[in-house]
Amino acid sequence: MPRWSAEAERLLLGWDYPGNVRELSNLVERALTLSDGPEIGAAVLPSTLRGPAGPGAGVALELPEGGLDLEAHLEQLERTLLGQALERTGGVKTEAARLLSLSFRQFRYRLAKLKMAGE
Repeated sequence: MPRWSAEAERLLLGWDYPGNVRELSNLVERALTLSDGPEIGAAVLPSTLRGPAGPGAGVALELPEGGLDLEAHLEQLERTLLGQALERTGGVKTEAARLLSLSFRQFRYRLAKLKMAGE
């Protein structure tokens, strides 16, 4: 059974869990699924726990007047970025994953979830 890294544990203990124990359960299940090796690092935790990181983090987006379908919007954004990473690396998934700061396993999971070619 993998162990939590010190940073991941700190983030987990510092989070409010507004979604109650179900949110915690889902978070742990996701982390176990996405983790590689004997330690679960902070990288597999949702960005809401990790806070802003890297260029463009915290960039304000404007919600359209009529609203939007957030799930569809996020799915399209993820598809676009995964596709661009694959294109930039000539289809080399390990390099594409690195460009997106994902483990190879996380990258494959996202491709499969979105039913994208190459997985």
